[in-house]
Amino acid sequence: MDRLTHGLNAALSLLLVGGSLWGFPTLPARVPRHFGLGGTADAYWDATLLHWMALPAIAIVVVGGLYGAAWWVGTRPAAVSMPDQQRYDALRPADQRLIAGHVQTFLYGTATATLVLFVVAQGSTYHVATSATNTLPEVGWALTLGIPVVLTIATGALAWWLPRRVRRLAGDRGP
Repeated sequence: MDRLTHGLNAALSLLLVGGSLWGFPTLPARVPRHFGLGGTADAYWDATLLHWMALPAIAIVVVGGLYGAAWWVGTRPAAVSMPDQQRYDALRPADQRLIAGHVQTFLYGTATATLVLFVVAQGSTYHVATSATNTLPEVGWALTLGIPVVLTIATGALAWWLPRRVRRLAGDRGP
């Protein structure tokens, strides 16, 4: 599963950076740099390569941070911070690695969602910049608002589920 996720993340990264570089020569002199909650462009800036590649650069830095955190968790399972830290620390190293693997999978999935968010945002910005509209396409607007909400819910679900998984591994069948 992780191998598939890594391949998808690499492909999305290439699409984001490569697509942005490919579309850059066709941009008008000014491009949107901010959209209001309704999806309407409310600020513009010059279409320089630096401005146009800012969003892909931010995405790569964020995804790099997620992969760095996943690496750290994988190499140091004892360093994982859990709500019930004493119970987690008492787990066998193999069980700690299992929990660390769950956290890594979540972080890789978060990187995928982040890349989709940035690909959609950049593509939608390109659409607005090169068309007669000043409003994001509906799918672009929905995804740029929806993905952060889904990630927040998923983070809450992980925070709820992981301590229960630790309790099961520790042999405690409580709630």
